[in-house]
Amino acid sequence: MARMYEVYIMNRPVFFQENTPNDARSLILREPDKSTLDALPNLIRQHQDLEGIVLLSSDPDALWMNFCYGYREILAAGCVVRNREGTYLWIERNGKWDLPKGKVEPEEKIEDAAIREVEEETGIGQLSLVRDLGKTHHTYEENGVPMLKTTFWFLAEHAGGNTTGAPQAIEGITGVHWLPSPTPEAVRTEAYPSILALMDRATATTFEE
Repeated sequence: MARMYEVYIMNRPVFFQENTPNDARSLILREPDKSTLDALPNLIRQHQDLEGIVLLSSDPDALWMNFCYGYREILAAGCVVRNREGTYLWIERNGKWDLPKGKVEPEEKIEDAAIREVEEETGIGQLSLVRDLGKTHHTYEENGVPMLKTTFWFLAEHAGGNTTGAPQAIEGITGVHWLPSPTPEAVRTEAYPSILALMDRATATTFEE
């Protein structure tokens, strides 16, 4: 059975799948070629009202690989962290609400990278990984080079309560906060769509082993 892939381009979700969705607010493109894949950023710029784009293909796996060939891939890892009081760890980074995450170092295990990044970016320790939350993908440019960041996410638990954090200023982080679930509306309006979708999925689960 073919998989479905999702990548965020300019904060819009782009889906690679086989079946037609029941979503009139997304642009549907059938059997796109390489030139169409390359034109996706411009297409999104021209249609700011789109909820997303759905790329239909008889072979989504091959289409996804063809898309990835046009980017330099970066691997990252991060966590959705809940504490003993049931609140969740958020950071303010470069004017946006975000979750702690960062690049995986050479030879580093992804799980170790996820915990390290939380500790470095927030100053919060006493962490234990609970379960895998899957991956997210998003694109950006770095010095004119198209980049595809694949972030591996984990649900984690902090052994304490609303522990005071220490934002890592060198990474543009200005605040570390514990917030309730569901995510407050003031945060939702200033957070990336991919992060909100991840948090919503994570908070819909429990910390049972």
